[in-house]
Amino acid sequence: MHLAISRFDRVISWRARRHPAGKTARLMAKLCSPWATAAQGIAAAVVLRAAGRPAAGVAIAPVAADACARLIKGATHRPRPGWKRFSRDGHRSFPSSHVAGPAALLTAVWIDSPPRARIVVAVALGAVVAAIGVERLRAAAHWPSDIAAGTVLGVFIGAALGRL
Repeated sequence: MHLAISRFDRVISWRARRHPAGKTARLMAKLCSPWATAAQGIAAAVVLRAAGRPAAGVAIAPVAADACARLIKGATHRPRPGWKRFSRDGHRSFPSSHVAGPAALLTAVWIDSPPRARIVVAVALGAVVAAIGVERLRAAAHWPSDIAAGTVLGVFIGAALGRL
């Protein structure tokens, strides 16, 4: 199983690096960085609280997802693809915190949203996670399995903290 995932990671990563990320994709990565996602979580919590909805989980979810991702990165020491493995954080690839934070935030917002707004939030969750995942692949910052693990981690934490 490990060999199949490793081969899948190498093939997808190699294909993605053939088409480097553009300026818009790099801007998207900056907007989904852990610090930016924490600020977005606070802003979303303020809006939800003003509407009388539960909001603490929305503010905490992206920070908790980033903290968990950093703990896992420190334990696994997985190298990044390509030349990125020789950078300062070259052995901190698994899971992707750029994906985990937004996934946690949008999952928590989805849980706290009124039923009629949930479809919009679900589409936004899918679009943001897909866009940032593709950018992280094209930038050679993560393997596909890092992005999948970051998504699962973010959705799990967002679901766990959503109703706080």
